Amino acid sequence: MKPVISIVIANYNYGRFLESAIKSVVAQNGFERCELIIVDGGSTDNSVEIIKKYATKISWWCSEKDGGQSEAFNKGFAHARGKYLTWLNADDIYLPGALKAVEKAFERCPGADWATCNFIRFRQCDKRIIEAAWGPHWVPFAFQGNGYPLAIFGPTVFWSRAAYDKVGPIDETLHYTMDPDYWRRLTVAGYKFVRVNHDCWAFRMHDESKTAEFDDHARTTERKARMQEETRLSIERSGYRVKRGCVAIRAFLRFVDGSLVRRLWRRWFLVGKNLESVYDLKTEEV
Repeated sequence: MKPVISIVIANYNYGRFLESAIKSVVAQNGFERCELIIVDGGSTDNSVEIIKKYATKISWWCSEKDGGQSEAFNKGFAHARGKYLTWLNADDIYLPGALKAVEKAFERCPGADWATCNFIRFRQCDKRIIEAAWGPHWVPFAFQGNGYPLAIFGPTVFWSRAAYDKVGPIDETLHYTMDPDYWRRLTVAGYKFVRVNHDCWAFRMHDESKTAEFDDHARTTERKARMQEETRLSIERSGYRVKRGCVAIRAFLRFVDGSLVRRLWRRWFLVGKNLESVYDLKTEEV
């Protein structure tokens, strides 16, 4: 049976986090209708041992040198058979009910080619939630497209294989902003998304995080400059533009649908709590 969703995990020497990422996928309700692909960049830690431990749950995997995260994603997608594609960073996890919520969203909105979800950030050291983002509840197709701001949090996106085949692979020249670049490309190409009002993805904040900024952990000046340059190139290549009027319309919709209030509520009452006390993570080793 053809899988509904293909999940690609790209890993390099993140063995200490990889098992939690894998468990967060295979423990999902509906995982039997999905497939997991792992692309390891030739890790020298215990990553391969962990991958082999879960070999019966993995559709395809490899461990070999590559050109970085973007190339690893494309390598994984080349082996994917699912109707929808996504990736999960090796140091992050899916939250309970994520895959089921995405499936239902696509069933509810068959005209959508991609789905965007909510996410949280948590500190690795004490598992405290430090951000609980919540996007708009509802974004009609008429208020999507080039000109409107992206309502997307990191790689919390699932998109159709058909769109991937048309838009093309992840840009392998980008090493920090490959995700927003791809969402811009989908937007400019005219693909419509559906909002998934569910916390699907948890971003682990730790000292080796590539793009994370929290507490006294900050990006280097060189890395910030690289990210700014990649963003400039992405906007230039894609032709993506944001218009003031579109920003105002999107803000009005967030006020009307109550999602702005929901986001503020989460900031006041969810941030600071322990991840495990909020979500059922009994199968996790976070």
